[in-house]
Amino acid sequence: MLGVPLLRRPDVLARCEECNAMFDPGAGGYCHVCNRLLCEVHYHGSRWQKLWRVFTGRTICRSCASSPTLR
Repeated sequence: MLGVPLLRRPDVLARCEECNAMFDPGAGGYCHVCNRLLCEVHYHGSRWQKLWRVFTGRTICRSCASSPTLR
């Protein structure tokens, strides 16, 4: 029996370019500023920043978002 697809482990994993950890690509993201694929910990900052990205569509990592040169 295969189980529920939503509860299964992902078949494809990606490697975070900051910490080299393997992660589900649906949880992390791709920063369009620094061109890196990052895990959820390094891509999303706080819950507020994650929610802000949902509403604004701004897809950048937390290090680029906190950079003073992008403001």
